[in-house]
Amino acid sequence: MGLSRHPRIEALFSQTKLLGFGRYVLTVPVDSRLSFGYDIPTLPNQAENLKKIVEAKVAEIKAHHKTAEINYVGPGPAPHVTWIRSYSTIYAKELGLEGFDIYYVLSPHIFNPGDAVSSGERSYEQVLAHTLHVARALRLRQPDELPLEEGLCHEYAFQRLAGAEGSISSAGLHIAALPDVVFSVFSNTGGSVDGENGYGLIQRMENQKKKLGADYPKCTLLRAAKRKIHDWEGEETLFRNEDGSHDFRWLAIGIRNSVARPAKLDVTLYDKVRYDMIGGADKASLSDEEALALWDKLLESLKFRVAVPGAPDSAVQFKGVL
Repeated sequence: MGLSRHPRIEALFSQTKLLGFGRYVLTVPVDSRLSFGYDIPTLPNQAENLKKIVEAKVAEIKAHHKTAEINYVGPGPAPHVTWIRSYSTIYAKELGLEGFDIYYVLSPHIFNPGDAVSSGERSYEQVLAHTLHVARALRLRQPDELPLEEGLCHEYAFQRLAGAEGSISSAGLHIAALPDVVFSVFSNTGGSVDGENGYGLIQRMENQKKKLGADYPKCTLLRAAKRKIHDWEGEETLFRNEDGSHDFRWLAIGIRNSVARPAKLDVTLYDKVRYDMIGGADKASLSDEEALALWDKLLESLKFRVAVPGAPDSAVQFKGVL
């Protein structure tokens, strides 16, 4: 399949840069930015307010339920780590469901994921080991930094992570010259591929047509076909809606717990977006030809930042650096 081209889109890409999220990079116009979706919970520029934040969280836990119990507040098992350990209710205590609010302080930011002990599923020792692992692996990252080591690019941090370890990543691309356009990528290494989760886009589209019949949305199908991006075998369905907006999607169903071929790699492009609402803008800024050219340009640029086990060279931006 030949890639679509359009002079307006070619001009837009006359100057480009690389942006990183999770294990991936995109080649984008220089006036672009990423908004991170699934990411490590972060309190930007709040490191100096750690004491107040912890006190407020303790008060919130106590206020949530009259039988809530605070077990420990103080330094965690590594430098720059603070723990709050608690039971949310008396029933949680009886079941051994101890919650952990964890604060990794990397000035000027605080990274605040949670964890929990669950009887028969996750032990205190596992929570401890994971906290220590994250404390060692997490460091600050500038938005334009693209580390040449295995791991995940978060919005404000980089987390070293071996290439075989699973992850979820998502981000939306915003281009200043096209303010109504959002191009998004979602990757889930450990998702289910069973049953309907393993259906490709074309089968899903046909199933919806049968289910909805005459109520199936009136739209123009621009493309619906299998499409291989690097080593990812996927399918794309590209529609123009009645209002002129575009609804483009490419989906690759891979192998559960495979990093090179994640269980779900899902890419979308929408225009006529405003305030994060599809259809919120007055009109779409792209013609069919421009939308197809932009889609092809961005989709083909999606790659792993550095090599992961099992990925071909064509899917890797920075080769031979590990």
